[in-house]
Amino acid sequence: MHSGVFMRVLILSVVTDPIPAQNSEIFTLVVPHGPILTRINASISLPCELSPIFSAEPLEVRWYRPGNFNRPALLYKDHSIQASVDPRYWGRVSLTGGLERGNVSLRLDRVTLEDRGEYVCRVSSEQWYEKASVSLTLIVLGGIPVLSLAEARGGGGQVNVTCSSVGWSPQPTLTWKNKEGAELRNVQEVLYTHDSQGLVSVSSWLLYSPSDSDWLSCTVSLSEEEEKESRILPRAPMDGHWSLGAFITTLIILLLVVFTVIGLFIWNKKTDKTESTERPEETALVRECGMQPAKETTTQKKCVPKAWGEVKRFKVDITLDPTSAHPNLNVYAGRKKVYCRDSKVTDVPTALHVFSEDRFSSGQSYWEVKVREDSIFSKEKESWYVGVATDTAVNKTVVVPLTPENGFWVLTCEKEKGYYVHADPQMPVSGNESPLIFLSLSETGKAILTTLGVFFDCDKQMLSFYDAESKVHLYSLFNIVSSNTFLGVFSPGLRGRCLTVQ
Repeated sequence: MHSGVFMRVLILSVVTDPIPAQNSEIFTLVVPHGPILTRINASISLPCELSPIFSAEPLEVRWYRPGNFNRPALLYKDHSIQASVDPRYWGRVSLTGGLERGNVSLRLDRVTLEDRGEYVCRVSSEQWYEKASVSLTLIVLGGIPVLSLAEARGGGGQVNVTCSSVGWSPQPTLTWKNKEGAELRNVQEVLYTHDSQGLVSVSSWLLYSPSDSDWLSCTVSLSEEEEKESRILPRAPMDGHWSLGAFITTLIILLLVVFTVIGLFIWNKKTDKTESTERPEETALVRECGMQPAKETTTQKKCVPKAWGEVKRFKVDITLDPTSAHPNLNVYAGRKKVYCRDSKVTDVPTALHVFSEDRFSSGQSYWEVKVREDSIFSKEKESWYVGVATDTAVNKTVVVPLTPENGFWVLTCEKEKGYYVHADPQMPVSGNESPLIFLSLSETGKAILTTLGVFFDCDKQMLSFYDAESKVHLYSLFNIVSSNTFLGVFSPGLRGRCLTVQ
């Protein structure tokens, strides 16, 4: 009796004992027989499992593309995932989980066109290894089929209908149907080609004898749910007669030509009228400012000042440089405004200005300076000047006249004199040597300059000033030549409101 119990216990222990470790060293891999389908930017799992089922945690798992064994997309080794060697898969691959159950499937995120193709799943131990391939196919819907029509050679009322579509994956099917939905068998084979990205282009053609009401459809599809269709009325062109479509197209083209000619004529008339009216306005405005139009005495006749609308597109963002400001000047509001902080000081040198951080050596630049506030309660500024200066003028430690010889080209406003250009000697804008007409701008009741536009053309060596509010040209300086770079120069004057760079 004791021997019977002993045998039962022995048999039970054999049945319940786990499978010896050495038996699990021989295994195979289970992968899908067909391709895995997915779309661009999707996440997909490439299945691969051990058979018989046992833990894969102590094993090495390597996923790689054929020919890239040493550059795996994913490598699991020593109980951890190693850094990806192939940079194309950085941050996009992982194991799906379940290593303890023999699941070594690969998860691939943000799928791209380059990810298509074959992947090798290789699992190895110290005594055994096995590998299997998994194919990944991307589903890409191509373009709408393009249908074209041509008269068939030999006539006979037949037409040659061509259908083509590009950008498919995998290879699609192309089907011809008539209006009853019956499939038309083409004697010609369907042609497939691949582009540089591996996407498929498909084309086909057939000869057809149409009636006036027949239409054809060309369908390119991957499945019944993923297809694109185009239709056409395959009518042969009539010899010696215009089709309705050709007549309508010709009529539309003729109408467009007529309207274009009329529009150009009206535009030219408006342009001529604008030019004829702007010149008196410009002259009147200059006179209101206490000036007369300047006589251009430059020898460079080709340098003609541009209209305000042309220079506006060269506008730049100017910033004031506080380190270059006179001690009595305060730069604030994001380095866009400057004013004299102590208006009671009377012994301040005339060089009361600040330079821009921006430098100019080539090209064209335009900026605007608000020299007077729009409010009716704001006081009229007694003086200011704006223009450009060479970078050597920044380093001058003594006060010098603001003349071209000293590296300054500026337009100055003084309440007693009006507007004038600094030259050597000072030259009124009127072009003569006599002082300007004494005029109190606040008492004229006429338009007063509030925003000054400055246009600097380094290539043509020209500096122009504009009334930005009225959009008219005021004055230009030519032959601005220097071997150095230029900076904007701004002076709010000793007494008055601030200057604002816009």
